[in-house]
Amino acid sequence: MNIDEIEVSPLAAESFGVRSLCTLVRTPDVSILFDPSAALAKRYNLEPHPDEYLALQNSLERIGIAMEVADIISISHYHYDHVRPGFTNYLYNLSTQNERKQSMVGKVVFAKDNRENINSSQRRRAFFFQKDIKPVIKEIQWVDGRQFVFGDTTITYSQPLPHGPAGSALGYVLATTVEYRGTRILFAPDVQGPIVRDTLSYFLSQEPLVAIIGGPPIYLSNLSKGERESALYCLSNLAAVIPILVVDHHIMRDSKWDAWLRPVTSVAEESGNQTTTMARFSGQDNRCLEAGRMELYKSSPPSDEFLRWTQASEEYKIQNMPPL
Repeated sequence: MNIDEIEVSPLAAESFGVRSLCTLVRTPDVSILFDPSAALAKRYNLEPHPDEYLALQNSLERIGIAMEVADIISISHYHYDHVRPGFTNYLYNLSTQNERKQSMVGKVVFAKDNRENINSSQRRRAFFFQKDIKPVIKEIQWVDGRQFVFGDTTITYSQPLPHGPAGSALGYVLATTVEYRGTRILFAPDVQGPIVRDTLSYFLSQEPLVAIIGGPPIYLSNLSKGERESALYCLSNLAAVIPILVVDHHIMRDSKWDAWLRPVTSVAEESGNQTTTMARFSGQDNRCLEAGRMELYKSSPPSDEFLRWTQASEEYKIQNMPPL
């Protein structure tokens, strides 16, 4: 979709049937690909349905095409639904050992700093990410809290923001504002609402025309009542002032996401604004495949061959493609 002279292209998300929030943003000066990865996961004690693997293949194809045209590859944090792993995993990533390095040849990479405000798991992943790509990329920049100018385009990175609640063991993420001649697009993955009020204040200060926000993981039982209420409060405040609020990612792993989000949608409508999903924003229907996995297994039973694959050892499934 074109927002004034900025083109915003959602490429993968839970509303497309996979875990991701990958987005390509293009201005007349520069194109930037945010978090170029997608993944699946076990849920309801079931491995992903064949339809989910097909959705992942399609998403990765779109991401691969975008990788070729993007001037900048931007990494908000190092979870594998946001950055491709550097090893083979057919079970949840459809990744191969050399894929990450091959996709990054000649690229400029803007990435979350791997030295500060990062938990041990992501620091380890970031170390191997840098090690894998450094021989083939053009350059890498640690971008926490920094700003870059390309002609009439300004790209502004936030300071590290909590991955959900304050003090979250999951660490920190970066939000990014792309501005072209006064029009601003905010990309804010995995802030989970946001839950933290300081994060809300930062988003409001950016005054975006479009904000792409990672919603709260309402499917998790350990998300407290207070955290749910804070996420709802923050999203409602955003909906009141942001013309187009795109809410997706963790929230849409729950089949009741729409009902949970209804108060936010109502605030947006009362304010003359719009709340939508990544799929709807790109003119497609929502396909929340993970949330509907149990029904998928009933309504579209996988082949016997696929079911035998699901019952194999995890090591086997990681090393061998599912029979689709």
